[in-house]
Amino acid sequence: MNHHIFKALGNETRLKIVQTLLVMEHNVSDLTIIAKKDQTTVSRHLANLSNVKIVKQRKVGKKVFYSIFDKQIKKWLTDILISKKEKNNRSSLRNKIENYIMEQP
Repeated sequence: MNHHIFKALGNETRLKIVQTLLVMEHNVSDLTIIAKKDQTTVSRHLANLSNVKIVKQRKVGKKVFYSIFDKQIKKWLTDILISKKEKNNRSSLRNKIENYIMEQP
């Protein structure tokens, strides 16, 4: 993996798009609703993700559908996002425990 992939995933909107595409492919219209961004912004983010080979596109008639580039990238992204979620859950639990301890006389 190179630094361009990590840089691409460093943006909150692109990360949200990737998380959505891990579930299933979508077109730009779907992604604008999910990301709550305008079509130009989403298209720019998709171009960035395409350039670093995180997403690919396939055309069906006039619509273009985006999905994760391949199974290897999909597995890697899933592993990273699960690891991040577990870390956040551990941090949250740790904070709750620390708060509880601090409240004790």
